Amino acid sequence: MTSGEAMVASDRAQEPNKAKILVVVEDDPDVQFLVEAIFAMDPRFTITAVAASAEEALESPPTSEPGIIVLDHGLAGPLPGLAAAPMLKERAPQAKIIMFTAHAALQARAAREPAIDAFLLKTESDKLLSLAQQLTGLGPPS
Repeated sequence: MTSGEAMVASDRAQEPNKAKILVVVEDDPDVQFLVEAIFAMDPRFTITAVAASAEEALESPPTSEPGIIVLDHGLAGPLPGLAAAPMLKERAPQAKIIMFTAHAALQARAAREPAIDAFLLKTESDKLLSLAQQLTGLGPPS
């Protein structure tokens, strides 16, 4: 870690109202762009990683930082989002996982999965930011 990286890490540690998006797990580049654009509207969120597959997301180092994981179900690779959620929660126990998918039929299964904190259809993307703000306790920006 360079001294510049240490200063940035130190600055982030002093920002209690700053949440992080730990990982956006989505294989569609257009949806990745949409999620990034949505969270760019609130400077308290920072995207730290984007993964096209659950396997790629699980390669990220474990963290104890609170934040958001936006997780699709239908992903590149053999592991679907619903099956990956408990493993992601184990690697980032303070994170809130939003299952963000086009598969409405998964809502009941997602509701029974304790690792998933919220479920949102991609057709309701206008609700993604407010849902993340609510889950992190940030509320709307002032």
